[in-house]
Order: sequence, then structure tokens, then C-alpha cells
Amino acid sequence: MSDAVVTGIGCVTPIGLGMADFTDALRRGVSGTGALAAIDPRPYRSRVSAEVRGFHADEFMPAREARSSPRVVQIAIACARMALEQAGLAGFADAGRVAIVVGTSGGPAAYHFEQYATYVERGIRRMPPSFPAQAHYGVIASECAIQLGVHGPVFTVSSACTSGADAIGLARTLVASGQADVVLAGGAEAPLFPLLFAAFDRLEMMSSRFNDEPATASRPFSADRDGFVLGEGGAMFVVESTQHAADRGARPLAVVAGYGATCDAKSHFSQDESGADAARAIRIALEASGVGPGGLDYVNAHGSATPQNDFFETGVLRQVFGEEAARIPVSSTKSMVGHLLGACGAVELAATIAGMEGGFLPPTINLRERDPSCDLDFVANQARPARIRAALSTSFGFGSRNAALVVRAPGKAS
Repeated sequence: MSDAVVTGIGCVTPIGLGMADFTDALRRGVSGTGALAAIDPRPYRSRVSAEVRGFHADEFMPAREARSSPRVVQIAIACARMALEQAGLAGFADAGRVAIVVGTSGGPAAYHFEQYATYVERGIRRMPPSFPAQAHYGVIASECAIQLGVHGPVFTVSSACTSGADAIGLARTLVASGQADVVLAGGAEAPLFPLLFAAFDRLEMMSSRFNDEPATASRPFSADRDGFVLGEGGAMFVVESTQHAADRGARPLAVVAGYGATCDAKSHFSQDESGADAARAIRIALEASGVGPGGLDYVNAHGSATPQNDFFETGVLRQVFGEEAARIPVSSTKSMVGHLLGACGAVELAATIAGMEGGFLPPTINLRERDPSCDLDFVANQARPARIRAALSTSFGFGSRNAALVVRAPGKAS
């Protein structure tokens, strides 16, 4: 089986558009959370969000298609184009050997909400005839294929908050098994619309205690954390076989060395407290990668800033790594970009590779008061210089889902 390597990354995030700006913001510990502006904040307990600023879809796709496409589709296409540009792939020698796998949780749900409101308020004649083509979850990957000329397998994966990680794991499988030479994979999300925001607000899962300090509202692993900050954005990767990258003289940024996925089969809203299946997902990824606990230099945690998740995840990491857990630096970049639902695994892997390339550990900002039950090295508040040879990125989601990705620096033997 061939190694799967990343040769390009594109991202649209609350702290930067494109990898250069994103990496710089990670290094500086910039907060992308702020006062909720995408929708009227008055009905909600939580009035903070992590919104993308300065994004113009018509810079990445024709204006007509941009006007008719849901925001989540626009984000995915922008990320894919940036990834292809960094990878130096202006076109495909054999488009039938190129695949697309995009992860999302909410998909075009905001578009559904908007168009239903139009139907109710203005009637059937104001409904766009393109609605059936734009409203299904598969439109994210299919529009990418149409815009980019991809003729291989094209999938949208929706597995809650593990969607982006699962998409990249499936890309690794497609490349390693020889079914594709190149896969555009990642995640995209645009969930800032009233219906979904209201649902999370009713669940009391989002931060509401820090409405007056919105830049500090996302506080993973901190004793005063009170929930996640909902965000939007995405990241896409060019994942290709080592041989394909070598044949075209591309420089690998990282090796996607391992992937593991499991399900607790317990609840739609919580993980199995034992952490057994979450730990098993991590062990599967580590075994596939050939990286042992002693060879791991960094963990980018799911770290959602909910009271339950952060305590749970700390225990899972201790369960997997034992005494080594205290040595391995861990951080949650959700402290900066918020919770991007189905895109979080992709954006967090982009942050991991940014640290690997740039020689630093992304920080967990807003970690003001340590929670005694979250007792690992969480790279508090400031980035730290470090050599990352191998790293783990974890994702957990509704439906008791667990996913783990292991990446290695190019040239590091497994």
C-alpha cells in the first residue's frame, strides 16, 4: 500500500483565509471569536460566535454560481482551489483518477432554512428552480467536482463532528489502496443560522457566561469553561500517493500515516464514560501509523470547551498513553477558531500540519484557571517552539462517534 501524503492545504477560518494567514494567527494566539453578528443575537442565551470575515466567494468561482450556491459550498470550493494552488496542481493528467471527499455536519441546512422562509413569506413563484440541486448534502462535493473537473469518485460524508476527520481518513484509504492518485479531502461548515443556533442554545451546550468578553468565550480545559463557541469555515487537502507526488516533483507537507474510527453506540449527545471506544479509535490510528506513544510529539485535541468533553478527553488520552500522557503537549485550537462542527477535524489537522511545518505548538488560549481534572500539558495561552515529527488529531461527535488521525513529518520512518 502506498503512503498518502498531503501536498496542499487551503483553509477559510475565523482567524485567516489561506494557510499563511492561518498559520501566523495560530502562532500569535489570535482569537477568532466575537459578538454574534451573522444573526440577530437577542433571542439567545449565547451571543458569541466565530465568524469568517473578508471572504468573497466570487474570487474562487464564477459570480453566477456563487450567487446560487449555499455558503458551505462556497467555502469548500475556495478551500479546494487554495489547496490545489499550494500543491501546484493546475490540472489533472487523468481526472478519472482524482476523487473528492468532503465532510460536513450541517451541510446546506442554512440554505434550506432561508429558502423555506422565502416560500412562506413570498410564495411558490419565488422559489428557485435550482433548489433540489443545491439543497442536498451531496452538492458540496459535486459542485467541487463540476468547478474543478474531477471525474473520479465524489462523496459528501456527514458523520457529525468527526466528518472532516473521516473524509481525510477515507482519502488515505482511497490513495493507499490504489483507487485514486489524488483526493481532494476535508470539511466545510456554515451553521450560523437561527434554527440551528437556537437548537444548540436550548441544549445549553454553547458558551453564554462570557457574552461581554466574546474574544475569550472559548475556554477549552479551563476550570471556568461553559460551552463551545459555534463557528464556520473549512479546510481542504490535496492528498496523493507518494509516487504521484514524486513523479510531478511536489513537496510533501505531511504523511497521513494512520486513521481510526469507532462508535460507542450509546447516545446521540454524549460519549460512553469509559472512553473505551474513543481510546480504541486512537489506538487503531497509532497502530496503522507505526507511531508508538514515545514517538508522538503533539496532540491536537477535540477540546470543545464543554464541561463534559474536556474531562472525558483528558481521561481518554491518559487511558491510551499512560505515563507518557504527561509528557505529550496537547492543545485545542477551538480556543481560537471556535467549534466548526463537521469541519473541525479538517481545520484542526491543518493547524497540526501548520505547527509541524512551522516548528511550533499551537496554543490553547484563554486557559486562565486550570481545571484539576484536566491535568495534561495544554500549551497554555502562548505558542511554543517545538519540532513535531508525529502528531495525533482527535475528533468526537454526536451519535457517539470517535475519529483519530496520525500525521508524520515527511521523511520520518514509521
